[in-house]
Amino acid sequence: MAVACAVGPSDADELLAGALARDLDASFEHLVIAYRARIVSFVTRMLHDDARAEDVAQDVFVRAYRALQAYPAERRASLRLRSWLYAIAHNLTRNAFRDAPPPSDPLEYDDGAPRAALADDQPGPEQLVLRAEAWDSIGDAIARLSNALRPAFVMRYVDELSYEEIAESLDQPIGTVKASAHRGLLAVRAHLEKNDD
Repeated sequence: MAVACAVGPSDADELLAGALARDLDASFEHLVIAYRARIVSFVTRMLHDDARAEDVAQDVFVRAYRALQAYPAERRASLRLRSWLYAIAHNLTRNAFRDAPPPSDPLEYDDGAPRAALADDQPGPEQLVLRAEAWDSIGDAIARLSNALRPAFVMRYVDELSYEEIAESLDQPIGTVKASAHRGLLAVRAHLEKNDD
């Protein structure tokens, strides 16, 4: 995997997909190592429950392995691994919501408008430092996003996926993804600004 470090993320994914196509059992551990932290982080932010997130993240990789076993080598070699794993994670977190829904106080109205008004001025460095120390508040804000906005917001602004990767993972048009991520950002900002007062 030393070669993968010298190339970009998509190149590393291509190398890993090729390795999975050649020898699934020998290469799957590399897939888990490469993506475990990201998937756990994503699922944790989606569910806002560390214990359940670990279980769901483990299930992501179990399902990924089973799916890869069923795929022919050509399909494994052509997979866009990051988008594919996030799609599995998103589907499993949606299933997990059926058992325990997120907080019932959403940050946005039914039309997607944020509940709190946003300030026009940008925060200064001191405010940014204070916000960095308040990750619990940010996590709470993310947890309060609706199920429609949270996946796009987390994938874009936390995990830094491209809009194309998010659209592929969520099986949605890019315009819908951009709108959901932006509406989520407005709602999170509004929540943070409301709590700064």
